[in-house]
Amino acid sequence: MTTSAKDRNPFSIGHVARVTGVAVSTLRTWENQGLITPFKSDGGHRSFSMEDIEKVRQIERLRRVSGLGLSAIRRELQGQEETLPKPSEQSVPDGGTWADFNRIGAKVRALRKSADMSLRELSERTEIGQSHLSMFERGQAFLSPARLSAIGAVFSCSLAELLGGTNEPDSPIVRHGKGRLVGSFGPGVTIEQLTVSRRLMDAEVWTIKPGRESDGFYSHEGEELIYVLDGKLEITLAGRQPEVLGRGDGAYFSSRLDHRWRNAGDSDAVVLWVNTDSHRLGSMSFEKADHRIGLGARIGGGLGEGSPSIVLDDGTQTYRVVETHTGGHPTRILIEPLDGLDGPMVADKVEQFRARHDHLRSLLLQEPRGHAGSFGLVPVQSNVADFGAMFLASYGYPAMCGHAVIGLAKALKALGRLRGRDRFTVEVPAGVVTVHLDEATDDVSLDLPAWLLGPADDVEAGGRTIRVQPAFGGLCYGLIDAGEVGLDLTKEGVDALLTLADAIKSAWNRGEGGYGAPLDAVLFCQEPHDGLPRQFLAIDKHKFDRSPGVTGLAARMAQLLAQGRIVPGERYQVEGLFGGRFAGEVLAETIQGNSDAACTVRVAGRANIHGVTTLVLEKDDPLGSGF
Repeated sequence: MTTSAKDRNPFSIGHVARVTGVAVSTLRTWENQGLITPFKSDGGHRSFSMEDIEKVRQIERLRRVSGLGLSAIRRELQGQEETLPKPSEQSVPDGGTWADFNRIGAKVRALRKSADMSLRELSERTEIGQSHLSMFERGQAFLSPARLSAIGAVFSCSLAELLGGTNEPDSPIVRHGKGRLVGSFGPGVTIEQLTVSRRLMDAEVWTIKPGRESDGFYSHEGEELIYVLDGKLEITLAGRQPEVLGRGDGAYFSSRLDHRWRNAGDSDAVVLWVNTDSHRLGSMSFEKADHRIGLGARIGGGLGEGSPSIVLDDGTQTYRVVETHTGGHPTRILIEPLDGLDGPMVADKVEQFRARHDHLRSLLLQEPRGHAGSFGLVPVQSNVADFGAMFLASYGYPAMCGHAVIGLAKALKALGRLRGRDRFTVEVPAGVVTVHLDEATDDVSLDLPAWLLGPADDVEAGGRTIRVQPAFGGLCYGLIDAGEVGLDLTKEGVDALLTLADAIKSAWNRGEGGYGAPLDAVLFCQEPHDGLPRQFLAIDKHKFDRSPGVTGLAARMAQLLAQGRIVPGERYQVEGLFGGRFAGEVLAETIQGNSDAACTVRVAGRANIHGVTTLVLEKDDPLGSGF
């Protein structure tokens, strides 16, 4: 049968999408699932009537406001209405409490305002309609678990933190019906919180009406266990076929996997749902003498045989760190969550850390746990990059550190945070750095800007005249040709090099050099008699980089480019005094003010993990905070 123009309805699918706010792709999905039946011409063109538009609006209301899944919406449209009383109308067992879902929306609104974020921006980042978000914040609409999880990801909050937790006395017993009841996912999903946000595991009993679902895939930190007490629950994990769990069936999986669920039966599904919270799991702040740190399995005849844990006294604090070294220089990466680091940029978070947590800098880096060369990194959230990081040194808070970023990449890979990636970005106080991963060689490369800061100039230091080339590669360096001043870069000469570098840096920063900006460090460079060129980066009289220096090499590449000794695309490899090696390559020449040479440099190096440590601070340790 051939259709004509007069057979068609007056409205196109694009028009329906505009007037209802429902995406074209969603309309087609609803059509495929039989929720709507627009007129379709022989050529496949859809057209809609006014009745169709009203039906679309009804479906959207049922989905957005009532929180119904598509199966329940289908039954609703077929006249099989289901209702759930409001919390205030439901009976609550003696001792139980209802969570007010209005407060969830208010909490999200407060988080959004605190982050100086508009409704439009939150809508774009979560793919939730702006009008629906507005209704949710006012307590007039529900959000599904998947959508609430998307909001939590924006503000680095877990679902448990958004929903709120139990606050009963710290008792090991929870009686039937005495938990905190939550109905924040809309009609048909009720949660009884047995214990949430208080211990290492969140334990809940979910009651899910037939047809109710998660409304899509979602993921979060931690691990979870599901055990079906009654009814049926369909669970789908990313990359796997859906599985229907019946009474007595269970599932255990990493919460980082995308997952979705729905009640696949004709009766209520009652499910015991247990989640771990990785942030709480990482805090490990012990208050009772019966808490312990595990030492591993009972293997061998060493000191730990038969006693694979250490008992910690009252008031003991612990801090977990991942220990890496990049080309020989260490980075101690703190993996504990810290409160109050919510500034819009990482540079703002540094100031918040300085005000609230500066005591951790000495605890992590100074003796008895560290030494003059210790270096720290604190991972933080970023609003502009994949990850954020701030740097800690015994002398302050550097704006950039290349070896630490390479160490972070190694740790992120080991923690499973870089699966499927060959590049990512990190926001540091100095800006955003692009990081490349080479799976074949395990090298990590950073793209860094570099340029000469002005002409070379002479300073008097150590009883001699020394020519200094100021250059930038992430920090301001004074480049010294070791051969010109008769120096040989060896491990045995480190003390003399540090003394000379301190004199050079002091003389330059007093204004003896021609360029006004102070130097952060001095980089000695030596071309090879045999083997590779060498570099030694001196920070002050007592501190130096054990590696050849990542950002120092970037600055050196700008100098070599200006001297015509390398060209873009040419690989230049250097070695440190202790055997670590980095390679640099000029990717492109750039323009930077009046600089004679400016370029983008890719520096490649390799990091290794050499420890996963729990640092302990006993309450009565007079030197425990560092010295």
